[in-house]
Amino acid sequence: MNTQSQLQPASESALDICNAALSKIGEAPLDALIPNASTASQLCMLHYHPTRREVLCMARWTFATSSVVLDSPSANAPESLTPWQFSLPENCLRVLEVECKRWALRGRHLYTSGCPVALSYILDLEDALTFDPLFNEALATRLAEKLALPLTGNQSLRQYLNQTFFKQILPQAATVNAVQSHSNDAHPLQEFLRKIRTSKPPSEE
Repeated sequence: MNTQSQLQPASESALDICNAALSKIGEAPLDALIPNASTASQLCMLHYHPTRREVLCMARWTFATSSVVLDSPSANAPESLTPWQFSLPENCLRVLEVECKRWALRGRHLYTSGCPVALSYILDLEDALTFDPLFNEALATRLAEKLALPLTGNQSLRQYLNQTFFKQILPQAATVNAVQSHSNDAHPLQEFLRKIRTSKPPSEE
């Protein structure tokens, strides 16, 4: 197993998220995340990173958005409409935007019609101290759903957490994050309100 993907026991912020998830299913908090300790600790170690990556992929989180200019193609096919092949950055979880007329994604390779090319993506961010508070709540809720059945055996609780996550927690977090991803001048709602404020009222007859 890749040691970089293991949950470090000293990561207090990750522990806080795991304990928040445990509290949602009525389980006692953990003092530390230690392999081969309690069942709750083992399950948190098993599910935390996959769930973190899953929730990161579910929205365009500003705190986890990165960009890079790819200028070193790994291969090219001159007869193709997308002749340039690039390997995605190792920490890329989800491609957001490619500044190129034509592009295609196949596995971990990006094929483009131009070179160099600018890429925006969601990165595999592990430092919980940089997470958005609403993302933490979404992650804790999704993690609680994963832990509910093996720790409590309560299928109804798992279903409730699933519905809460998809219908309330994630939409709220994603919406707030989307609004703050624009400056006041650039956000469409702000422009709409500006036009209302500056428009002249109809003259009275």
